[in-house]
Amino acid sequence: MAYNLCSSPSSLYQPLCNTLSSSSRDSKPRTLNNNFYHSLKLNTLSPQSRITSLQVTNVSLQDQKSPQEEISKDSNFSEKNESSSKSHIWVNPKSSKASILRKSSYDARYASLIKAAKSLDSCSPNKDAVFNILGEFGNKLFEQDAVVILNNMSNSDTALLALKFFQERLEFNREVVVYNVTMKVLRKCRDLDKVEKLFDEMIERGVKPDNVTFSTIISCARFCNLADKAIEWFEKMPSFGLDPDDVTFSTMIDSYGRVGNVEMALSLYDRARTEKWRLDATTFSTLIRIYKVSGNFDGCLNVYEEMKALGVKPNLVVYNTLLDAMGRARRPWQAKKFYQDIIDSGLSPSQATYAALLRAYGRARYGEDTIKTYREMKEKGLSLNVLLYNTILAMCADLGFC
Repeated sequence: MAYNLCSSPSSLYQPLCNTLSSSSRDSKPRTLNNNFYHSLKLNTLSPQSRITSLQVTNVSLQDQKSPQEEISKDSNFSEKNESSSKSHIWVNPKSSKASILRKSSYDARYASLIKAAKSLDSCSPNKDAVFNILGEFGNKLFEQDAVVILNNMSNSDTALLALKFFQERLEFNREVVVYNVTMKVLRKCRDLDKVEKLFDEMIERGVKPDNVTFSTIISCARFCNLADKAIEWFEKMPSFGLDPDDVTFSTMIDSYGRVGNVEMALSLYDRARTEKWRLDATTFSTLIRIYKVSGNFDGCLNVYEEMKALGVKPNLVVYNTLLDAMGRARRPWQAKKFYQDIIDSGLSPSQATYAALLRAYGRARYGEDTIKTYREMKEKGLSLNVLLYNTILAMCADLGFC
């Protein structure tokens, strides 16, 4: 029986291919024309150099014809392969060297890097603690190892110290990649201030940011509900010679909508439909809200239908926005349909869901549905504010309910 002890380098770093390659995004960068947005003068990015792959010999174990036969130490560990093209050597699984080879396999190494990341997340956020953990690797750390460790961390304080360790001991082919994965750790912690400081450090060190850098900063600002900051960083991209890709543009639909720049948000949405950008549920929710505020309730329904056609699954925020829109439009029958969609999709209605339903039914004087929704809220222990009580009381007075 043969045992495969080593995976190829590509199998180890396959999950990180999108991070390590400058052309890894599924979508090509998009260029804004001058009529679309006058302040964005975008240039085409020059191709980035490829990262040198970490080369490793693949090792396997194979039962030999005779149990007494064992590949000698000289042939396995001291002598070089007869041909440089050979990628495998054969070792008796009963050999004392087999366990050594297993420990040096890529699976074992990847596990050790993940273990180091977890240790860094839980250790004290000081230089000695972080450097001691990483120092256990000696001089056997590579640039790809640094990316794996940082990419699997979630502690922003120790991640920054780990970055310092790698900068002091490693020579990077693409230092921007290491900065990008560190920024993603900071994004997990919703720490935009540290992200911005790290960006400034990048520039001071002469490291040129790429699209991943800006998309990480923009998405961090979005996660922090700082749409104005997202726009600020988006509009800095042209000054670094970068063209936003469709993922970044899609994010900006939400950001422009949140700050009230409806014209820009809808212009980007028109491009999104034409160029088939990938949009998420949050972006669609913002678009529905934009149409709701403007009173274009059919526009809300059109966005919802386009969302379903694209295979994007509506979340509860999308449904709540639609319920509120149908309440304003005095279309309680459509509100009832969306409520049933919520139940059918397995989502749990929230207080905001019931509040939107009450407003929709109360305004349209759907007495039985209003009372049913009210009772359901009370059974679930949900509270009503003064406005909701007033809506119910006004409806009851008009319909003669006692």
